[in-house]
Amino acid sequence: MRNVLKWFGGAAVVLVLTALSIRPAAAIVVGPGNCNESGLSSALAAVDTPSGGTITFNCGTATINFTSGKQIANTVTIDGGGTITFDGGNAHGFFQFFFSSHVTLKGLTFQHGILSNGVRALENIGALRLDHVKVINNNSTRGPVLNSGTLDVVWSTFSGNSATSGTDGDGGAIENNGGSLSVLASTFNGNTAAHQGGAIFSNSDFSITNSTFNNNTGTGGGGAIYQEQGGNSILSFSTVVGNHSPVFGAGVYNDGGGSSQGTLTIFSSIVSGNETGNCDGLLQTGGYNLSNGTGCGGVFTGTGDLINQNLVMGALTNNGGPTQTMLPAAGNPAINHVPSGVCQLQYDQRGGGRPTGAACDSGAVEVGATIDLIFADGFE
Repeated sequence: MRNVLKWFGGAAVVLVLTALSIRPAAAIVVGPGNCNESGLSSALAAVDTPSGGTITFNCGTATINFTSGKQIANTVTIDGGGTITFDGGNAHGFFQFFFSSHVTLKGLTFQHGILSNGVRALENIGALRLDHVKVINNNSTRGPVLNSGTLDVVWSTFSGNSATSGTDGDGGAIENNGGSLSVLASTFNGNTAAHQGGAIFSNSDFSITNSTFNNNTGTGGGGAIYQEQGGNSILSFSTVVGNHSPVFGAGVYNDGGGSSQGTLTIFSSIVSGNETGNCDGLLQTGGYNLSNGTGCGGVFTGTGDLINQNLVMGALTNNGGPTQTMLPAAGNPAINHVPSGVCQLQYDQRGGGRPTGAACDSGAVEVGATIDLIFADGFE
């Protein structure tokens, strides 16, 4: 019995020492008085440890100018509360996320970042979540946001970004290169790729739901979205309207090339008014899609699919919720087009309830829905 008690006593000592060696996650507040790059770097050094941590700000509305990119390797949250802007001054990028990282960026604006020292504005090979984030006016020879890990984008806006190389400038906003990409309730507007994929370029899996693509340009194809090679992807309940490409697939394009032909399925979406064609390449339908021309005629042949429709849309604007959207005008056949039993979505892009009428609307917006303010304030 004495030996048994001795063993338990030793185990207890080990457990106590182990517990003492594990530090709790840090919670660091930047400001007031250090609302600058130095203050952010100090906070980042404190939380980017095996214990991880969270950075928040007591700076009011502030812009922090970056003079160098930062690296993150652990579990870190940076929450700007909707009042903090990171500015690269058209000279620097922001963050590189290592394979071991699990990072959430929330309530932040990233602007004027470029590819610097081989690193783009945001470069992820770990696990990254962009939540209520604005990525605006960032430029790179290739996509300003590179994902080769896991990237989740929710309630965010990508606007005015560009990939400028005519040979490998893919993904004016996001280049999903071998990673897994999920986009929910987000807007892509005015992004430009000098090569392919005005908003998003992907050669691997992606899922896009309740999102809006407008006025993006892919010079080499895929004005809004371009997929190539492998990857099994889906675009659902989204609005792809008024995008551009001088060659083909101004809305959505899948080239199906490479040794493994990927799939891109479109479901309950509006793909309309895109210059040089709404759909192109090897696409599949999940049904209940609508197009204003014949360009999707070889694809939109499933249940509820309609082509040659008069799909009058409102301008991209604030229709409620955290991101701008395009509201279908009265009489648009997308309204009440998806049977409620097929819809299986609780909210639209704005946080408005689905269905509102007898059925759900195709596209990103549910006309007439009451918006749940919990999504608008960023604290869902």
